[in-house]
Amino acid sequence: MKALFFDLDGTLLDSRKKIPLSAREALRAVRSKGVKVYLASARSPRLGETLGWTEEEFSLFDGGIYSNGGYIEAAGQARYALIDPQVVTECVATVQACRGVHLSLHSPGHGYTFNFPVTESLKKSWGITEENLRPLNSATMAQTAKILVFWRELVGATELRPEALCRQIQQLCAGRARHYLTDRGAAMQITSLQAGKLTAIRSIQQQMGWSDEEIAVFGDDLNDVDMLSSYPHSIAMGNGAPEAKAAAAHVTCSCDQNGVAHAIQYILHLI
Repeated sequence: MKALFFDLDGTLLDSRKKIPLSAREALRAVRSKGVKVYLASARSPRLGETLGWTEEEFSLFDGGIYSNGGYIEAAGQARYALIDPQVVTECVATVQACRGVHLSLHSPGHGYTFNFPVTESLKKSWGITEENLRPLNSATMAQTAKILVFWRELVGATELRPEALCRQIQQLCAGRARHYLTDRGAAMQITSLQAGKLTAIRSIQQQMGWSDEEIAVFGDDLNDVDMLSSYPHSIAMGNGAPEAKAAAAHVTCSCDQNGVAHAIQYILHLI
């Protein structure tokens, strides 16, 4: 085994949004044997601001895939995959015509753009400041790595509505951008055709010369299905979506029951 790739929320993070001690110890153990460890998350790379990470957490990893593959940090390099500006423009117009639906654009340089007034509580929960905010205009839409669409509130939401909006976005993205339902269907994310967790992993894999059998991937949500179904050493969490479990070669315990450490020790036999 040469490399492990981990989704964050619901996988490497427990329900408190922390990396359990058992997982930390397991990651240190495998890295001591020369195994590379990477993140593969829908989150932005601003984990210090959003999760309160310090060097203790960052030192567990050799690189990361962020924004569903819209941004990659690996082998000392960082690169973005930007969405076709016309797709961004059409997505924004479609969402703007639907009352109650919120949208956020994520751009290089940790920029965030919203289609609704940004409150101080939102800034705090998203870990952003005025310096991160960008206007909703053509220049910003030409520099977008990820679009996040959610119904009223992202935190605590349980359903993405209306269904007609989902179908519209799927249609306008067809053959032009990747789209995913995440958070058990509470949000939709859109990235470039050149992005995606699986595409990003394949890019790192090719650069490092690893075979499929030398890689293990961990995930729990709908946007993890592609990578879970593509590798023989794929592991879904016990708390995962049914689609993720069906796509994976193995299912481990939940994120709150030391699922990552259990899989590393008893499924992959790395420690």
